[in-house]
Amino acid sequence: MWQVTALQITHCCLMSDRVFLMSKKTETKERIIIPFCEIGRGDRFNEIQPETLPKFDPEEFCSISDEEVRDLVNRIKESVLPLIADMMKIPHIYKGIMATDLFSLNTLLGSTVEVAVVRFLNENRDLWDKDRQWVDCRFVRSSEFFPDVRLVNKTTGHIVFGIELKSWFLISKEGEPSFRYRTASKACSPADLICVLPWYLSDAVSGNPVLIKPWVYPAKAASEYCKRYWMYRKTDVPLNIDERSVTEPGDIVLYSNNREKANYMPKKDSSNNFGRLARTGLLDDFVSESLETDILGIPAKNWMRFLKIHTDQKSLYAIQKEIDRIVEIPKSEEFCRLIEELGKYINMLK
Repeated sequence: MWQVTALQITHCCLMSDRVFLMSKKTETKERIIIPFCEIGRGDRFNEIQPETLPKFDPEEFCSISDEEVRDLVNRIKESVLPLIADMMKIPHIYKGIMATDLFSLNTLLGSTVEVAVVRFLNENRDLWDKDRQWVDCRFVRSSEFFPDVRLVNKTTGHIVFGIELKSWFLISKEGEPSFRYRTASKACSPADLICVLPWYLSDAVSGNPVLIKPWVYPAKAASEYCKRYWMYRKTDVPLNIDERSVTEPGDIVLYSNNREKANYMPKKDSSNNFGRLARTGLLDDFVSESLETDILGIPAKNWMRFLKIHTDQKSLYAIQKEIDRIVEIPKSEEFCRLIEELGKYINMLK
């Protein structure tokens, strides 16, 4: 599926001798690194030489033939979704949440955030349909479908394109979006998008949900990238290309009402890690930038670390040692109040 140039093949053949590295942990196990051109031999390997991997070009998977649809999708992707953080407000206020329950907030409130985004899109049509060209269309959400948000013609039922929304509670324990994106490439239209929505509570541990700038990417390209990562990823245990393979479901149709039937199935995935898009490297810059978000004068990543310490069932002494390791918290006008509030959470554990 990824094109390999003659130069790459020549380069691979010249490097046909395997590279073995000793494991740092045991110094007895050999780490097998091979060039890309050797993966078809059926031998097991730990990783592929990075310089021999074919380049991934997302543009190969998101060419939209219909000019009107292409203009609409580009407008939504580049001009509308990025405005959500500045223009959309979620009035609901949440308080009295136990510190140990905060990490489950995305499960509890994630759908609320996603529903609010759909409402925002429909209520602000002027942002994406100034000429009233799509007046018969409306965004509709259903978590059972892929994509879970679709622009549908109310008269004909025709689906123009879809957006797969994934909310991410910014101070969640994982420190990255933890959703699985398993949808097969053939189940995605070139016009479809995937959008990750980072959010936090206005007072860190309470308040109303606040969104920050989302990550938006072609859904079809993200699917291809996820599959590529899984097949060519580094592994501790050597696997051959067949053991790394994923099966594409048969009879795939666009905009099926059964999400599961549109998913890839990895041949070996005992840890249930296939589809963890945040672990592929595709979102690295976005995640790093998002975790620097200022929440009441403290970076989101420090809130996450602090709360994680208190939910790992450690002793108070161990908690204090972990807190000392956290990057120094900058003082602000809210500093004293925040320290007092955080102190209450510590006292609750005594």
